[in-house]
This record gives sequence, structure tokens and C-alpha cells, in this order.
Amino acid sequence: MATAAEHIARLNTLGPRRSGNEAHRTLIDEVAAELVALGYHPERDTHTFERWDVDERDVSLTVEGRTVPVASAWPYSGETGSAGVTAPLVRLAGRRPRWKDARGRIALVEVANVEVPASLLVDSWDGPMPFDAVANPVISAELAGIDLVAARAAGVVGVIAVWRGLADVEAHGQYLPFTRPYAGLPAVWAPESERERLLEAAGRGGSTTLVLDATRHDSGTMDTVWAVSPGSGIHADESVLVVTHSDGGNAVEENGFIGLLELARDAAETPHDRTLVFVLVAGHLRIPAVTAHGQATTAWLHAHPELWSPVAEGPTAVAGLVIEHLGAKHGRDDDPSTEAGTDDVEPELLDATTPEFAALVRAEWRNPAVRPVRPGAVVHLGEGEPLWEKGIPAIALVTGPASLLAETAHAGVDLDLLARQVDSFRALQRRLADAPDRAHFGTVRRPGRLRKLLAVARIAGFLARRAGR
Repeated sequence: MATAAEHIARLNTLGPRRSGNEAHRTLIDEVAAELVALGYHPERDTHTFERWDVDERDVSLTVEGRTVPVASAWPYSGETGSAGVTAPLVRLAGRRPRWKDARGRIALVEVANVEVPASLLVDSWDGPMPFDAVANPVISAELAGIDLVAARAAGVVGVIAVWRGLADVEAHGQYLPFTRPYAGLPAVWAPESERERLLEAAGRGGSTTLVLDATRHDSGTMDTVWAVSPGSGIHADESVLVVTHSDGGNAVEENGFIGLLELARDAAETPHDRTLVFVLVAGHLRIPAVTAHGQATTAWLHAHPELWSPVAEGPTAVAGLVIEHLGAKHGRDDDPSTEAGTDDVEPELLDATTPEFAALVRAEWRNPAVRPVRPGAVVHLGEGEPLWEKGIPAIALVTGPASLLAETAHAGVDLDLLARQVDSFRALQRRLADAPDRAHFGTVRRPGRLRKLLAVARIAGFLARRAGR
């Protein structure tokens, strides 16, 4: 089996694994082959969907005769054809733009990379949070609330979203947002360095040409792969789910399969009481293609209750491990502001969905400084969310550097940190596979209606204060 360094190099060679593209399908096949080499008999679920794609060479922006650099295309926004669309540029302000004011025009909107208090996203089990706040373009793109479908309905012919508060090096290649349905309206992201000139051009109603020569493929496919290591003890009728996803734009998002393969190897070599199920889901970057709710793992859970559900014939899932974003460094390797040789690892974000699992993290994680958190009332970040919703106790690594969704060969991966995290997951898997009684895992307590309402109110208040600045 390849080493972690070889896997990371392979990801950089493959390039971005947009859901269902050739690089994505190649990686899925390679991971399945490694599972076979370990003695497994992997199974597959094939998802067929309409796939949207564009090459960065087919994206351009010209404003008042001047070529403006594009930070990235807006995924599944729309397409213009090779000639592009030309129209006056108009600025729309506020969280709820009056799209009708841009009828027949190209709308310019600003998206701030906001610093969000950690307490709006996650809760503490005890003591302080692992960090006070987070400024991540993934969160900012979602909180911006830009509705391209509404813009199209109002007659807008294109949208330019310009970043504010995000360095150009981080803005380049951001594949955001990745959770929305196809909109039928071409849109791109522009870097902050162009913000002032774009605002001035919009004030003049400057002629703008947007080219987004994207294509749509009716028969895009991608496979979710899973393999089972049967238990050999009295709890073989109980399962532990080990989950990651395969699509991603760089060697951090997503490299979780490295950990999944190491844990599958350990299970193949070491007898274990409970049944272990290793799941490599596809569709994390195209969630609407696989499920109407939740994350990509939701589709696998719905398709295979026999491997986790207590009301189906087969093992009942009593625990889960979710592995994402191994070895994440804070900055990209091509960021000129990062000093060579500095300790630049991103703070590890570990969700534990029961207090017993929080204690288990403190005992087994190979970094004693890590403080596990519990999911917030509104959202569980990452592919651990479906397990949380099904009441399956789980531990999930979901560290989120700013470059997480950037399509780049320069994502920062610390191989020593990656190795420590894989060792930690191996130790957790052994504990979960052989613990004498599932009662030691605790019970998932989902937030009640009042707690959810209060959390939504806090988020709304935060956004209102931001809008008032």
C-alpha cells in the first residue's frame, strides 16, 4: 500500500476531484483496488447525475475594455457559451439584494469573509473552545445568502461576487458554494484586489463581458465504495462505521481515505469483536446529486440500513469515526506571507457527539492539547452530520483551513501531523471495536426546538450586526 507521502503526491498529480470528473473516478478506483489488496471485497453504489464543469481557461471577465482576473467560477451557476454575455454592470448591496434593480444587467455583489464566533458553530463539552472565532470562505459563502435562482427569475444576466477580507492567494480557485442546486445563471468570484475598480465601474454602469463557457453532462457518474470487516466476538452484530469522502479540490480536501485505508489494514490484520464498515462516499461536493437533505453519507445510510439500522436485519451501528482533512496546515504552501519553517498547523477540530466520546478523545488522541467540541444546535460540520442525525455516537475530524475548498496543488499538508492523527484514529477504532458494552459510548442528545430557535436567533443577530456596519 502506498505511503501517506505518495498518496498526497498522487492527489496533487490528479488535480481537483470535482464530483464525477475523471480525477474523482480514478481515485475511487484506486482506493477500491487498495481495499482489494488488503483482502476486502468492496461494494459500490453508482450515482448518476447532471454534471456541470468548466475549465478555468474558459472563464474570463472584461470590464470597460480591461481584463479582470477571475478568482474562480461559481460551481453549478450557469453558462454563457464561448461568446459570453455583455451587459452594463450594476452594484447591488445588502444581504438581500434587490435583484430586479439589475434586470438585463450583470450584478456586482460583495461577499465579506467574516470572522464568525466559534460559539455560533460548535458548543463546548467543558471549558473553553479550542479557538474563539473562525474566518473561513466556506462559511462566508453560505452566510452571504446569494440566491442565484432568484436573481435569474428577476432577469439578471450574470453575477460577479467580489471578495472582501480574503487574500487573493486564498481566494484563487475556491470551489464555492458547493451545496446549491443548479441555478441557470452564470456567476464568478473576483479577488479583493479588484474590488475598488469593480465598484467604480459599477457606479458608471460600465460595459462588462462575462464568459463562463461551462458544459453540462447528463450522464455524470460517481461511485460510493464500502467494505466490511466482520466482527469475531460476541458483539459481531454491532457495527462501527468508518467514513470519509472522495471528492475534493486539493490534498487536504479530501485525503481522509489515507486514514480509512490504514484503519482497514489494521482491521484486516487484527481480530476485533465488532463488525467494522469502511465507507468512502461520493458526492460531498455535489450534495444535491445524492440527497435532498444532509451530507453525502446520508445517501449511503438510506441505501444500506442492513449495515447500521436497528430495525433492519444485520448489524446495528453503535459508533462511528469520520475522517476528514488530515494533516491540515493553516496556510497554503504557495502563500508568500507564510514564513518557511514555522509551525503552521491548523487547530484540530474534533467533534464528539456524546460526553463519553469526548472523554475517549481526551484519553486516546495523540495531542493532549486538543479539546473536543460538540456539534452546534444548527449544524454538524462535515460528513459526521448524518451519523449525528441517526443517533449514532461518533467522533469526527473536520479541521477547516481557509484553503479547504481551493482547487490547488499547494494545499498545506503536515505529514507528521497526518501520521499522528491516523495513529489516533487507529487507537480509537481498537477501543470502539472491542469495548465490552455499548453503554460506554453514551447516547446522542439532539438539540431540542428551543435550543435550535435560540441558536438561529443568535446567528440572525450576528448577521444583522454585520449588515449594520
